[in-house]
Amino acid sequence: MNVVESSAQQQLDDAQALIERLQHPSERAQRAAASLRRAELLNDLGRRAEALAACSRLIEEFGGMPEPAVVVPCCQALRLLAHMLRQLHRPADALATLDRLVAAHGQRGEPEIREHIAHALYQRTWLIDEPAARCEACDFMSEQLDAQADAAFDAWRVDARLLKAEIDHHRGLPQDAIATLDAAIERFDGSTDPAVVLRVARARLASVLNLRELAQHTQAQVLCLQVADQIEAGLADAAPELRLEGVRALTLFFDGLGLEEQARRAELVGWLLERYGRDASSQVRRMAVVRAYDWAVGLRDQGDGEAALAACDRLLATFARDTDAVVQRTVASTLLNKGHVLLEQLARADDALGVYEKLMHTLRDAAAPELQDMRAKATAGRQSCLKRLRKAGPADAGELSIELRDEVRDKVKEGRRHGDAGESLEAIALFDEVLAAHAASLHPELRRQCARSLVHKAFCLVALSRFDEVIEAADAMDARYGADAATEMQEQVALCLQYKSTALDRLGRPEDEMRVHDQIVARWGNSDLPDLRGRVAGALFRKGATLRQAGRLAEAVASYDEVIARTAVARESVLQLWAAKSMINKAKALDKMGDTAGQAKAYRVLIARFGDSGDAALRERVANACEWLAEAEGRQGRVEAQRATLEQALGRFGTALSAEQRTRLTRELQALKAKALGRKAKEAFDRVVRRKA
Repeated sequence: MNVVESSAQQQLDDAQALIERLQHPSERAQRAAASLRRAELLNDLGRRAEALAACSRLIEEFGGMPEPAVVVPCCQALRLLAHMLRQLHRPADALATLDRLVAAHGQRGEPEIREHIAHALYQRTWLIDEPAARCEACDFMSEQLDAQADAAFDAWRVDARLLKAEIDHHRGLPQDAIATLDAAIERFDGSTDPAVVLRVARARLASVLNLRELAQHTQAQVLCLQVADQIEAGLADAAPELRLEGVRALTLFFDGLGLEEQARRAELVGWLLERYGRDASSQVRRMAVVRAYDWAVGLRDQGDGEAALAACDRLLATFARDTDAVVQRTVASTLLNKGHVLLEQLARADDALGVYEKLMHTLRDAAAPELQDMRAKATAGRQSCLKRLRKAGPADAGELSIELRDEVRDKVKEGRRHGDAGESLEAIALFDEVLAAHAASLHPELRRQCARSLVHKAFCLVALSRFDEVIEAADAMDARYGADAATEMQEQVALCLQYKSTALDRLGRPEDEMRVHDQIVARWGNSDLPDLRGRVAGALFRKGATLRQAGRLAEAVASYDEVIARTAVARESVLQLWAAKSMINKAKALDKMGDTAGQAKAYRVLIARFGDSGDAALRERVANACEWLAEAEGRQGRVEAQRATLEQALGRFGTALSAEQRTRLTRELQALKAKALGRKAKEAFDRVVRRKA
């Protein structure tokens, strides 16, 4: 017995001795409290059967007594009993226990008893699986609490309505959810109770999600600002939980802005950092720094290096001295991002070198694998800077005028805009102008713009189905820039080879296509850079798809397994998405091979790994995997597992499901439940027949 168990056992002995001493009727309140303490200690020690018996004895002995000092421990015992029954997978008995508590004491007016009633009413909603019945339980909770006008329980009243709205949201009924939320906001908006103010803010932000599902984006944006403004007005006195909702409001507003509203996005991130960047709550600062980091990365990916650099500097100025470990990891990621922008997008190798060396120094003693990985990437970035600086000779310095540089950059950007708009011929004409004028240049910036022109030209040629020309462009790209050690050049070459594999696929040349995939893996398979790792994962995935189409299923599974292994610890969403896609295709290949158990295992691995992801694309694939896993479990005759999987899909991923898919899964689940009830009825009938016989 360890020290903790020994202490608990001593407390248990003391409680038992106290119960035996307290025998006089005037001491029954103390005796009830001691009996409750004994039941709690038994439960803490894992002696579940004894704890259940202790609760039952307490309720039997004191359950009919009216004194509040005795009723309170009885309420606590009933709630503890329900909690233990739920842990024993007896939800029906747990629900009956809570109903017993509400029926026995639901009309009492004492605040200390009403508090337990509120807890029990909320607790019972989580014991009900069927969404409509859970909504009814929320309504019942509201009715019970509304029966007595005690403002102290307003927070519970709002919780009941928030939960009902959440259920309706997951059921695909956003209009009903909004009606519930609007009623709660209207009723409780004037409260000064901090707990109620917090829940009203959450109700407004829940309305934002439902309004967006109804395509009412303007109203959603107005609500976001309304929450942010109200919290801002009393920010100095707001609780950390409320300030967290302020960050959520600004984040939701940011997500609702169009891509063309860059100035408003920048202003919003600045507002977020100004108000919450030095908040006393580490959780608030974490949310703020992640949004600011995502903004900087988004600007980098759009090719706006100057704006990305400014966003990185703003984040670092706010959080550089933050002592929270999670914030510091994001600061390290920002330094890595800043180095990439300076080196690859702004061609400022000397400045990038300083950033990488600073990050290496900061992480010199880092023990966490994630930070060690960042240090390795910073080291690789430093090497790229040194190579770039060694290559740059006197002839390169100052030979490119600012006017020519801007002219070439603008022409490439204009070509990209045409390509993104589907105007492929206009885009190709601009890219060809750049290539004709500067393809022979040795200047690093002009080489970089020519490489970008070639890769974007290949993309436009794919869109025009001019696949032979795609192959020519990719081969030219590799010949001119394949030996360039610069990170951006390697990423562009890899992307162009990916377009080449697409062209070979469309031309019906699978063997040549797979050779390109193998080439990508061989050249960049050991890279630490996320973009190149993504190209490698994509190449292996596409190779697996080609093998699967050719009926070479075992080889396809091996290719998918390699993707899964290479992305096992990846945090980047693009790599995680390749892993999820590979798990799904692997499961489908195993299904064709007749390995139903292996198929089900592949889906379970996917759900376990990505079930808690907040990424919409990953959640969609997890939701689909739940449906397909249910089918696989059903084919194996594992009905209970099939039912549990369907419940998980509907309960956890309702908003990620299409209306058609949600309806289909609901019907399948209802059919399984009906069959289960039919089987139970038949078993009961058979028992009766046997007894009569």
